[in-house]
Amino acid sequence: MRKIVLSLAVAAILGVGAPALAQTKGPNGGLISGEKGHAVELIPGATEITVYLLDDGKVEAPKGATVRAVIQDGSKNESVTLTVDGNKLVGKLSAPLNKGARVVISGKDGAGHTVQGRFVIP
Repeated sequence: MRKIVLSLAVAAILGVGAPALAQTKGPNGGLISGEKGHAVELIPGATEITVYLLDDGKVEAPKGATVRAVIQDGSKNESVTLTVDGNKLVGKLSAPLNKGARVVISGKDGAGHTVQGRFVIP
């Protein structure tokens, strides 16, 4: 019994399953995560990830933003620098993301505000 309680406590601390529950759909059909006012929308593709910066639910121009993605997919870790492409940020992937991959987006928008989001690929 003690091992079960300890396992549940560790799972709660690590947030197992919590990121998936917090994700909602964004205006571009992607997953949303982040703090009120400054959220991040992630759209995973086969060869790249697309990120939209959202300010109060509306797409914010990413000009001047410095953002990167840290990806953990199974035992593989990858850091991807995102570059501005119109009203979005894009980053090339070395391989498609698998179900359950974890993606952390972090950086600053063009106004210097911190943006971050944590995702689990469905």
